Amino acid sequence: MRSEPGRMENRVGRVARWTAFAGVSLVCALVTPRSARACGGLFCDGPPANPFAPLPVAQNGENVVFSIDKDPAGGATKMTAQIQILYTGDAAQFSWVVPVDAMPTLGVGTDQLFTSLLSATQPQFQALSDVDGTCLPDNYGGKGIFDAGIISTPTNSSGGAGGATGGGPTGSVNVTFQGGVGPYDAAVIQSTDPTALKTWLTTNGYVVDDSASAIIDQYVKENKFFVALKLMNGMGTSSIQPIVLTFYATEPCIPLRLTAIAANPDMPVRVWVLADGRVVPKTFLEVQIDEARIDWLNGGSNYSSISNSLLSQAADEAGGNAFITEYAGPASIAAQLLWSPTRFDLTALQAAQTPPAYVQALINLGLASNSQVLPLLDMYIPMPADLKAMGITDAQFYANISSYYSQYAFPAFDLATLTTKISANIIEPLHAAQTMIDSHAYMTRMNTFISPPEMTKDAFFFASTGLGDVPLVHTATFRTMCGQMKFMGCNAPVRLELADGRKAWVRAGSTATTCDYRSYDLSGLQGLPASAMAFQRDGLGEGMEVVDNSAAIDKGLAANNNAYPAEQNMFPTPTGAPGATSASSGGGCSCEMGGRGAGGLGLGILALGVAAGSFAVRRRRSRR
Repeated sequence: MRSEPGRMENRVGRVARWTAFAGVSLVCALVTPRSARACGGLFCDGPPANPFAPLPVAQNGENVVFSIDKDPAGGATKMTAQIQILYTGDAAQFSWVVPVDAMPTLGVGTDQLFTSLLSATQPQFQALSDVDGTCLPDNYGGKGIFDAGIISTPTNSSGGAGGATGGGPTGSVNVTFQGGVGPYDAAVIQSTDPTALKTWLTTNGYVVDDSASAIIDQYVKENKFFVALKLMNGMGTSSIQPIVLTFYATEPCIPLRLTAIAANPDMPVRVWVLADGRVVPKTFLEVQIDEARIDWLNGGSNYSSISNSLLSQAADEAGGNAFITEYAGPASIAAQLLWSPTRFDLTALQAAQTPPAYVQALINLGLASNSQVLPLLDMYIPMPADLKAMGITDAQFYANISSYYSQYAFPAFDLATLTTKISANIIEPLHAAQTMIDSHAYMTRMNTFISPPEMTKDAFFFASTGLGDVPLVHTATFRTMCGQMKFMGCNAPVRLELADGRKAWVRAGSTATTCDYRSYDLSGLQGLPASAMAFQRDGLGEGMEVVDNSAAIDKGLAANNNAYPAEQNMFPTPTGAPGATSASSGGGCSCEMGGRGAGGLGLGILALGVAAGSFAVRRRRSRR
């Protein structure tokens, strides 16, 4: 069972999390997002008002983008892993150690890649509405529909390698690279002696937690290379950028055994893979959410909420080692997401003569919220000491720089060098990330919540053929059943119709002569399993079905529908509704609805036996 979500313990100076990507594992102290804002597992409605405030992130977790480039001549596969490092704490305590299958090249990426992909590939749950029959005019008795509180408006759930090379073997540790990479003092080392390797790390200022020692020993036995990163002197944690590792490997991998050392309970792990086609979990199961459990009234707000999300429940039901595929389709969904040939014209920056003009040009380019901007501004347009003494933050200062410039003496500034740095450290990583996306035909996004006790094996991913796309947008319809002038729309019975044809009553009707303001009730569906199916994928087709909750789901739907009056079973399926074959199909009768008052109202629904049988067949046909 998962442990309850909790706050991450502040352990500055100690290893706080291990994570691995493509045979890569990382360790750093206190990994939580810089200036993070939790938004219930979903993105907030737009960026903050201050253009220099960082963009919101969904919640703490591990984020990685893989790109897979096969050699057309049949040689080794080139793997690129862009890894977002989420860290809070003392910059002097930051240390990060990454085992890799082969000698890597190192570079730095951009946090904007992850912020933009999180938003562009976020699943959306949209509730539609429709009316069957002809409704009587609504009579609100002097109240408006919004005053009544029965309408809930759905919303969508919503920065190159460089530096000097190493001098060869140092004792029994081979230092194959050592030098500067972006803000990092980096090294790539290898050894056949685990004690010597750990001694090298601790001697050179890297933190090696006791609980990680045995894992390092195992990776040394597997002849791994290790990438070791620290922040350069003078660099603060705001300078941290994603690290980019390029090497040759067979499959992407997240060694979650390492993450278990100091991970958050119910920690989200998000993976994007750019390849020729769909990529699936190899050592983990792939789970499909039962959409009857979605909170369609509130835009799917329960899908990935911080506490007790459907995604987390579905992974639990599959044993804790499972991913949900949230998007699988053309990579063109992210076309021009980060960069385009005309998007970043630096002419205005080059022409700016004063700090206020320069900062305004940055805002106009849409770069103000980029996480790397503030450290560069702080270096080349420093804040006056008087303002620092007043406790003014960097974000406040640059957002109001025109006012401050007219009142205070500014230290020396260097706008020309700043433009060069903006181009090299911000624009070029955006360009490189966009080129990486555009050079692949297909993107797969996978997500899970996982707690340390469940991190018992590494997660590998591989290509699979014969599976369909997974769309971002999911829809369901609330159908108001007015009959032939039998009900007002505000009092008519309503049923939820899912995209696969299943139906569930969510409101009983009333023949009251004024609107009685009853809300839709989805509580009868909350006891259903969160997962519909779980598969052990292979390289072709669906693979092996491991979990099938059809029977439990059908039983739960029947119980929900049976809670409404028996006369519901005489209601026909409307023509054109999912699963309908004629105006009277599925209901066993084409009778009109009759009204006997609120207590014994004749509503209507599909015969439950027919619904259960057709659902089982339909759902198996619609697996992704």
